[in-house]
Amino acid sequence: MQPDTFVAADTAHYIDQFARLNKGLPGIDVAWFDDQRKKYLARFSKIGFPTQRDEDWRYTPLRLITSKNFNVVTTPHRNVDLTRFKIPALDSYQIVFVDGHLDQKQSTLDLNKGDITVRSLSEVLTNTPGLVEKYFGSVVKNNSHGFTALNGALNEDGVVIKIEPDVQIEKPIELIFLSQTEMAISQPRNLIIAGKNSRAQFIDRYISNSTAHTLSNSTTEIIVEQRAEIDYYIIQTQSSSAYQVCGVWVKQAEGSRFSCRTITLGGGLVRNDLRVDLNGPGAHCDMLGVYSLSGKQHVDNHTTMVHQAENCTSNELYKGVLEQRSRAVFHGRIKVASGAQKTDAHQANNTLLLSRDAEIDTKPQLEIYADDVKCSHGATIGQLNEDSMFYLRTRGIDEADARTLLTYAFVNEVLNQIDIEPLRDVLEKTLASQLIHEI
Repeated sequence: MQPDTFVAADTAHYIDQFARLNKGLPGIDVAWFDDQRKKYLARFSKIGFPTQRDEDWRYTPLRLITSKNFNVVTTPHRNVDLTRFKIPALDSYQIVFVDGHLDQKQSTLDLNKGDITVRSLSEVLTNTPGLVEKYFGSVVKNNSHGFTALNGALNEDGVVIKIEPDVQIEKPIELIFLSQTEMAISQPRNLIIAGKNSRAQFIDRYISNSTAHTLSNSTTEIIVEQRAEIDYYIIQTQSSSAYQVCGVWVKQAEGSRFSCRTITLGGGLVRNDLRVDLNGPGAHCDMLGVYSLSGKQHVDNHTTMVHQAENCTSNELYKGVLEQRSRAVFHGRIKVASGAQKTDAHQANNTLLLSRDAEIDTKPQLEIYADDVKCSHGATIGQLNEDSMFYLRTRGIDEADARTLLTYAFVNEVLNQIDIEPLRDVLEKTLASQLIHEI
């Protein structure tokens, strides 16, 4: 085989799956969508998976994923019992995916009332593909990495949510992605369009069977039109045998507000790509994150905030707690374009290391091409404050409880900004339980 046609072993498995499953994938009869699939496949065939030789993946051990052959589930389980995953007291619309496929019986699909569309991607492509043609693929960057290209080629389903102008959704839309089959890869492709002056809350939850080795490789595009407001939560509580690559791309228009809170409390290896383009004057974005890891867990948060227009503001704060041999990567980039005067952008990454063997690689970046801006970035890495420990010990609190209290207080700055009370309560309890166990 000639060098220019060589296919690496770790990509050949998925190219073979595409050849075998292509005719059964959604959108095969939709010319523009099928063309996109083929372009994504061509890109994946050319670039393959990233490696640690790539600067953006330098500190992430991708061989944990690429050395394994995960398989698309063609006959997913239905009516899976989700009782143990429910969030008490949370009143939400639920959309459930099992191993990448919509579970209609457990999903709330009666939201389609004229002012909002909530449908599976496969159903939209079958019945009304024109609904998403101008949006689909308009936010994801053409030079995205191999995992995104693989999703574009081999996605099985996803959700399409379109909110009409001036509509406010009265309760959160909860997207549940359950990975449960041994060596299964799920690749949801999601599209959210928030019309002018609309408002909604979304909770993306990634959960898994506690013993199955799985890979979730998701791509979500979000379009926030003029003066729309979106609160978006990414909640990752998968087991240590589950791997995840989560990509979210956002495009904001004039006066819009987008807030994303990423909470990573599980997973063997998790990579989060979050890119937000503030394309209209007066747009605002909050990026907030918490990660708490133990054992040999690994999380890589890779964020990009691009200020394209004037008078836009952004705030980014990620806090992490690492115990035992866990490892984290934070690569945050703020870019201010030449026309984005009056930009006000701030970024910080703060991490506690509770073990000598825990490690964080952090790289905050500023790239500024305008001269009338207020921008800051920074990172801190440390241990618990000994003076605070001493203060608590002198008041009768034992060492383990004192460490737990101080650690919890450190990350609670972000958790306090979760506006959905039942979600905040369950995350606080989960985190507190982890900290007690780890410490």
